[in-house]
Amino acid sequence: MNRLPILLCAAVLAACTPAAPDDLHIGYVEADWRYVAAPDAGWIIETAVEPGSRVSEGDVLFRLDRTAQQAGVSDAEARILQATAQSRDTSTGARTAEILALQARLDEARARAEEAAAERARTRQLVEKQVASKAAGDRAEADFKTAEAAVKAAEQAIAVARLAARPAQRDAAAAAIAAAEATRESAQYRLDQRDVTAGAAGRVEDVFRRPGEYVTPGTPVIALLPDDGLKVRFFVPQAELPSLQVGQTVRVKADGLAQPVDASISYISATAEFTPPVIYSRDARQKLVFVVEARLPAGMGLHPGLPVEVSW
Repeated sequence: MNRLPILLCAAVLAACTPAAPDDLHIGYVEADWRYVAAPDAGWIIETAVEPGSRVSEGDVLFRLDRTAQQAGVSDAEARILQATAQSRDTSTGARTAEILALQARLDEARARAEEAAAERARTRQLVEKQVASKAAGDRAEADFKTAEAAVKAAEQAIAVARLAARPAQRDAAAAAIAAAEATRESAQYRLDQRDVTAGAAGRVEDVFRRPGEYVTPGTPVIALLPDDGLKVRFFVPQAELPSLQVGQTVRVKADGLAQPVDASISYISATAEFTPPVIYSRDARQKLVFVVEARLPAGMGLHPGLPVEVSW
């Protein structure tokens, strides 16, 4: 009998509680976080942001030590200079000093050829007078021909020295320049990646690593919430699911919002759940529901985890 008044009071309170409209669907705000990671291994030397700070696209979030990457760029630039010099060398003839040395050899060969010609003439006269043997005349003739050949060889050496390298050599030199330039671009890219920037405007949610810490590739350093990174996750009974489609606009209400805001449905689950999370349920009765997500516009001032009601 003592429990009867309590039960009566509970029944009265339940009857006085206003029922939620049937066209409102429970849900909550969810965030698509951007975890900005280190693209390569290295020591963090600076974090340029703090939790709660706002950043624009392209702002520096943190910096990694760049000693090795800067050395790589310097090495690549030196290789470009080397390849360019070699290319110029193959596109021109010999130096003036080398040409002068070859010219001196040509003069020497001509002098020997003149001497051999004179010796051949004297020997021919002696052979005709039978003062010298025919073998001596043959040797004088051979010496003259050898001297003439030496003159022609010296002339050809000068002509070759004045020419540029063969086409294949020039092509190889040009390819070496292109390879060196590509290496420099790659080294410069790796250097630029030591300053990690924001890919979108938003709010810094957390900083996981600080200066003095060593990070490996893919290690998250900054958690960033983009301005357009909020969405509403709500639950729809199976009977109402056919009335929704991706791209459809829904109305979102939340505490603190003066007016409902529009959101665009971006996802509808293919499988059902038997109940939404208890914290967001209006009651504990079992219900077959489907998860639906709708993208919120930027600048609404909502926070992840905030309960909402959705209608359409």
